[in-house]
Parts: sequence; structure tokens; C-alpha cells
Amino acid sequence: MQNKIIYFLTLIFLVLVSCKSKKDALQNTPIVNETKPAPIWVSSRPNNGFKYIGIGFADKAKGDNYQMEAKKNALYDLVSEIKVDINSNSVLYTVQNNSSFNESFNSMIKLSNNENIEGYQQIDSYENDKQYWIYYSLDKEEYAKKKAEKKQQTISKAAALINSSLTDEKNNDFSSSLKKRIQAFGVLTPYLSEEITFDANQTGCVKTVFDLTGLIQKQLQTITVLQPKALTQLLPYQKNYAPLNYTLQINGKTSLYNFPISIKSEEDKLKIVEKSTTNSNGEMQIKINTIEPLNQVVVFSLSPDINGLMGTDSVSKSAIKVLSQFINTQSLKVNASVRPIQLYLNCTENNLGKPTNNQVIKGFIEQKLSSNETIIVSNKADADFIVDAVSDTKKDISSEILKSNYQVELAELNIKLQLINPKDNQVLYNNQANEIYGYANNLDQAGLNAYTSDKLKAKLFEAIFFLKRKIIRM
Repeated sequence: MQNKIIYFLTLIFLVLVSCKSKKDALQNTPIVNETKPAPIWVSSRPNNGFKYIGIGFADKAKGDNYQMEAKKNALYDLVSEIKVDINSNSVLYTVQNNSSFNESFNSMIKLSNNENIEGYQQIDSYENDKQYWIYYSLDKEEYAKKKAEKKQQTISKAAALINSSLTDEKNNDFSSSLKKRIQAFGVLTPYLSEEITFDANQTGCVKTVFDLTGLIQKQLQTITVLQPKALTQLLPYQKNYAPLNYTLQINGKTSLYNFPISIKSEEDKLKIVEKSTTNSNGEMQIKINTIEPLNQVVVFSLSPDINGLMGTDSVSKSAIKVLSQFINTQSLKVNASVRPIQLYLNCTENNLGKPTNNQVIKGFIEQKLSSNETIIVSNKADADFIVDAVSDTKKDISSEILKSNYQVELAELNIKLQLINPKDNQVLYNNQANEIYGYANNLDQAGLNAYTSDKLKAKLFEAIFFLKRKIIRM
């Protein structure tokens, strides 16, 4: 009995040892990874007369989004197979010689198709350790059917916008009318290479896209500007500028209200705010930031701000570049004159309270204020500002001591400067130059000598510097 037990235990032990050996052998056996062979469509593009084909791939090394990248490339490839045939009655046909425009237009068409394409199917996919591939197909007959349906829906949408714009035009709502016409052109953009016709019962005189673009151009050309009776005068280096006001009208009659305008100036020395909008009375403003010295007439160009009109309407904004190929609207011109600041100089020169009959102070001030920024005028009525200069001498407090000790008299010259507004005689600025002295054996000559002192030029130059800085920052 005991021998049987030992026999069975030995047998069980041998079985366990045998199983473990087999397990270890399996674990130590190298695993061979077999790479799935690439399907034929990866190396040789399928050719199917009934299907559009789109194949895309992406490198896995570019990141975790490689599958999305491959799908996007496959869609672009699919769209590129859909040839855009230019119909001789289409809008695009009229500009097909413009290669740069055609290139950007075709890119936009492909992008639009890529965003709106429907009905494609994934046929297969393949990947290895480096790349991911995907294969799409689209039934040509099904695509043509859906495209025709979508085109008709788009034409109906554009026709509704055109019809509504005609109603707005009758109600004198210029902005809304123009905006809807540009929106109609925008929704039609994917089909500009094809013939497009409207039902005259819906759109009146607009039967084709050519009629629509012509209507838009004609409407833009009705904008006019009411020219002011007098040319506006602008001065350089002013601290603040009053806006220039102009009125825009439609056909010179009705006010163009709430309409955005772009403003351009070709003069580099004049900086302006390049956007404006007419108010409820059709009035718009040109806001000026800075003007440097420029003695000439400057021209401002006013143009309809189509981008501003369309606001956040992305479909219409993308179509504006295309629309610009078919419309040509000239800018409206308004003028203003930039001239130096005109100063009238009123100078009184005394010596001990009596006129000197000299013009020492006047000559020096004229020299320093005659520049690109400021000029001296002889007619007080033409002046933007009046510069009033009063100079006089007096016996200095030290004169008695000098006379008793050295037989020398001492006179002090004082010059008062004022800047005056000629419209209301308001004093805008006060300054003075003093501590200017003259010596002589008598007081009268000492006063005259003060007018020829070297210190006079330095003191007067400093006073005029601050006076001029005030003038050009008014």
C-alpha cells in the first residue's frame, strides 16, 4: 500500500515538471511579427470610370493626429478629381486669362467643395509602423445629382436675397439693399464657373450673375459727396484737430446714412483714422491724428468699406475678393489745405519809455519764427495768432553806485511776450526775457547798448523757443 502511494506521488511530480518545461519553452520562443502587406491601391492608384477616388496618407512621426491628417489629404485628393469646367457663359470665363486670380479662385472652390462634399465612402485603410493611409470613393452620378440639387437651392436663396434687396431699394435702405446683393453673390461663388440664370419673376431685371455684379457696381456709383464751399485749412503740429465733416448722398439727393467708409491719404506727413461711418444725416468725419509741415493741398479718398458693411458674414467676406474682379468703383475725392501757422507780429521797442525807432527785437523774432511751421504775415486779419512783444529799458538799482564810483550808468532791458488769439483777444501765453544789461557814460546810451548786448540774443532765443512750442501744440 505504501509503495502504491509513493508511485502515484512520483508520477504526479513528473507530470508537473513536464508541464513547467513546456511552459518555459513556449515563453522563451521568439514571437515573429508579420507586417501586413500593403494593398495594391497604395502603390497603384485605382481607375474607376464611375467613381471619384481620394487617397491620402500621413506620417505617424508628425504626432497623434496623423489619422485626421490622412483623412483631410484624402478629401483634398478626392476634390481635385472633380474637374472644374469653365462654361463659356459663366462669370469666371470673363477673367480666365488672369492666371493669379484663377489660381486663388480654384483653390477657394476646392476648399468650398472640401467643406460641403457629401456621399463619399471609406473603402479601405492601411498602416505600417511609419505611415497611415486611407482610401475614399464617391459615386459620380450621385455626386452630380446632389450638386444639381444644391445648386438649385443656392440659386433660389440668392434670388430671394436679390428680390428682398429690390424692396429695400424702394424703401431707400441703401445699406441693407447693397448688403443683400453682395450676400447673393457670396452664396453663388461655388458656381461661378457654371452658367447661372434667375427666374425674372423673382429677381426682376437681374437674370444672370453679370446683371447682379452690374447692379452692385451701379449702386456703388450712386454715392456722391457734398463738397464744402470753402477749402478747409489745416495747420501742422497741433495738439488736437477738429474732425473734417463731409456729407455723403445717393445721386446727390438722399442722405447715405449708417454706411461704413474707408479713408486714404497718399501723403505720408498726414496721419488719419482710416475708417468712418455716416450718421443718420449722411455726415461722416475724417479724424486727423498728426500733420507735419506741408504747404500744399492734400487729397483724401473716400471709398465704400465693403468689409465693414458685411460685418461677420464670413461667406460674403470671402467673396469680396472675387467680386472685386467684376466691379470698378472710383473713390470720391475731398481736399484740404495744409499751410504754415500764420503769425502777426506786433512789436513795441522803447528806451526809458521812449520809442527807439529801431527794430532790433522785431527783426530777431521774425527770423526765428519764419520756418516751415510758422510764417509772419503783414495783414492782421490773416493771422492765426498774434505775437505781441513789448520791450523797454529802465535804470538798474545798481546804477547809482556805479555812477558814483566809476562814472558808468547801468540800464536793464525787459522784453514781454504774449501769444493772443485774434478771434477774441484772449491771451494764450505769457513769457518774458530780462536780466539784459547795457553800460555807458549816460543812462540813455546805456539803454540803447542793452539792445545790442550779446545776452539779448540768448535770452530772447530762449523765450521765443517756449513761445513757438506753445504755438505748435495749440
